Amino acid sequence: MADDDPRVVFLFDDMDLSMFPSLESAEDWMEAVDVDEGEYTAAMTETGRVIRLRTENGLVVLELTGEEDLAKLRGLLREYGELIGQRGIELDPVGFANRSWQLDWENRWPKWPRWLDRRLHPYGPVQA
Repeated sequence: MADDDPRVVFLFDDMDLSMFPSLESAEDWMEAVDVDEGEYTAAMTETGRVIRLRTENGLVVLELTGEEDLAKLRGLLREYGELIGQRGIELDPVGFANRSWQLDWENRWPKWPRWLDRRLHPYGPVQA
């Protein structure tokens, strides 16, 4: 991982939040039509670095900018935390992402037999 690679990509959509461990995984998940229609209100890294959203030939392209706005990231995370009843998530964005990914992992369905799960997912849940 390069020094400027994000550990967490936060995508805000009105009062919803999606988190990804890389720009590439976020690009793969996003739909170009949603980007073109301006559905996402903000995209930022865990350090508050702003991510530019655009489409090219029907694909989503995310680009790190030189702009950083940690206050905005914390404000958006604070609002989201209040919405979901988890105050203080803005104080540790990476920890919040890791806990969320761990919870998603533990509650995924269907659950495979343990031996098969270890074979298919030897590294466990995504972590930043």
